[in-house]
Amino acid sequence: MEISRTAISRRTLKICGLLYAIAQIFFLINIQHPSTHNFDEFHYVPSAKQLLDLRENQNWEHPPLGKELMAVGIGIVGDNPVGWRIMSTIFGALTLVGMFLWALAIFESEATALWVAMLTLCNQLLYVQARIGMLDTFMFAFLSFGLAAFTAAWKSKMPALTSRKLFRFTGLMLGLATACKWFGVIPWVTCMTLVGFVYFLKHQGVSFSDASEQDWYSPKLFSGMRKRDWILSFGLIPLTVYFMTYIPYYFVDGNNLGFWDLFTMQTKAYSGQLRVVNTHPYMSQWWDWPTLHRPIWYAYNTEGANKEWVRGVLLLGNPLIMWTGLLAILVCALQWLFTRSKSAFMILAFYGAFFVCWMVIPRKISFYYYYYPAGMVLSFAIASTFDWLESRFSKEFIPWVRWAYLGSSLGLFIYFFPILAGLKIPAASFTNWMWFRSWI
Repeated sequence: MEISRTAISRRTLKICGLLYAIAQIFFLINIQHPSTHNFDEFHYVPSAKQLLDLRENQNWEHPPLGKELMAVGIGIVGDNPVGWRIMSTIFGALTLVGMFLWALAIFESEATALWVAMLTLCNQLLYVQARIGMLDTFMFAFLSFGLAAFTAAWKSKMPALTSRKLFRFTGLMLGLATACKWFGVIPWVTCMTLVGFVYFLKHQGVSFSDASEQDWYSPKLFSGMRKRDWILSFGLIPLTVYFMTYIPYYFVDGNNLGFWDLFTMQTKAYSGQLRVVNTHPYMSQWWDWPTLHRPIWYAYNTEGANKEWVRGVLLLGNPLIMWTGLLAILVCALQWLFTRSKSAFMILAFYGAFFVCWMVIPRKISFYYYYYPAGMVLSFAIASTFDWLESRFSKEFIPWVRWAYLGSSLGLFIYFFPILAGLKIPAASFTNWMWFRSWI
């Protein structure tokens, strides 16, 4: 029996609510550890408190929104570990919802989208990032919703009004993501590039499409969008919300800022981004990230009279997902080459944008957490691979393999959990989880 759109919408909302509630509760457990600043909280917590008190902000090299959100948590809960991280747990839980909606837009299947959400929860990247006061957590939460809307709008039969609303929402989310961290510019430019490529194909009279919903391109794509709609969606809306997040700076005593200071703050931030940092014990390069060569210890704190206990937080992607995800990316590339799959196209476009950009971004020092957005996209690639295997080989056997894979990912998450969650463990035992010397 066909289910109405209203019923599907209500069911989707219920799933979103359930995913949020589960993730929110899970992320809050033991959130008080580490009891001291966790990695870059050393920078962002003082900055958040300065914004809360409307004092001069010292962390000027990053946009303010992520720190403003942390300030809300500190203002409500207090200047303590829970206050520092409560907003991260909220936006981490929202990220899980965003990943579900993005998967729903890619695969157009609630079952597949729910499977992606469960795999994402086992990924370990989201869990650790949702429990630390860092800007990347807020940034990617906005990105997941914005890119879900962008992907949902990629349909040739989309009504004009719906298409405009989805792209305007995309612009809003991209602006908010960039207001947390400038990395948000990467998907912003990627979206504009993809749209521009479609118009280039139209101008050239190229069509790879028939009536199939799986085709990534049709001459009718975006037919309801006018020039002013594009300017609004990818220009005025994101830029407006980005600059609006700087308004609190105008209320800081002694700042005496004018309109043009909005732009001088950007040049000052860019100069800060280019500051030379000599070295860091957990620095890594972009080629280290996909293979898990060099994860990062966010915290490693000893306890006890003789330091016989330790609490550690290691940002380490789930090895099963990280390594097999690379094979899944290759499968997506083959799907795109031979079948012009829309889902494969979207997955490749955003994984490539999130990862390849670090090959050219001028950074003097880099860390594994830069791979966080790209690592999250691997869940889509793996789901796409299972869908392809099921369509080509066995609709009876492959679903069992799919769920066995999810169970194995969950098993690894449970195995690594003590050093993801900052649990109290014997000091010498942390090496039990160190599969390679480069992880120490």
